[in-house]
Amino acid sequence: MDGTPLYKEIYQDICERIKDGTYPENSALPAERVLCSMYHVSRSTLRHALDELYRNGFIVKAHGNGNFVKSKVFDQKLTKFHSFAGSLKAQHILIKNQVVDYELIDMDKYLDSVDLVRQSCPPNTKWHKLVRLRSVETFPLMIETSYLPQGRFMTFDVDILRDGSLYSYLETYFNMEITDASEVLSPLIPSNKERVLLQIPSHLPCMLCERFCHERNTLVAIHRTVVRGDKFKFKAAYYVDDSSLGGGKL
Repeated sequence: MDGTPLYKEIYQDICERIKDGTYPENSALPAERVLCSMYHVSRSTLRHALDELYRNGFIVKAHGNGNFVKSKVFDQKLTKFHSFAGSLKAQHILIKNQVVDYELIDMDKYLDSVDLVRQSCPPNTKWHKLVRLRSVETFPLMIETSYLPQGRFMTFDVDILRDGSLYSYLETYFNMEITDASEVLSPLIPSNKERVLLQIPSHLPCMLCERFCHERNTLVAIHRTVVRGDKFKFKAAYYVDDSSLGGGKL
């Protein structure tokens, strides 16, 4: 024996089953009597493990109905420049990429709708258009469509981006240095194709995140990201001074 308390071993085993999808999100855990039989422990030992799972955010308790796997929601802070992958990595969560599509285009319906593109890019600009499905653990999280001007990034190795970060790739191979960026967030009803990729029901809304990245006043990247509405919370912190209140008090 390694000295690990029995309740801790049960806690760790159930955690692994939640993480690998054996117990999916929102599903009920086996009944307590079943778990007691499975682990050969008393009900008090099992409940100690379940209490730990509850305290650490793995399960929720429904009085009279048992214990359910809690749906995961990730935090994204908006107070500074960020990447979704970097933010998740900071939470010790690995993000996986699936390249859905790549093509070199002149223009598409989305780019044509962006005022900034019409104002700052020549009409004959060619764009690398990369569409990736980004997933964590057992479920898809977002669809990211990236537009990069060919004039700044002449060639493009899609294979590297199957497992790596787009920003890291551009910084390493093209010496890209983002000097400023703006971001627009808006609610979105996803298209049928987006719902299929994200594996979500028709009633679930998403968040559309549009980011425009500049390198010394030159537009070098546009990202249109459709994020599952049930999986992300966006957080912002603001500092209040008298000028922001019109010189008055709250």
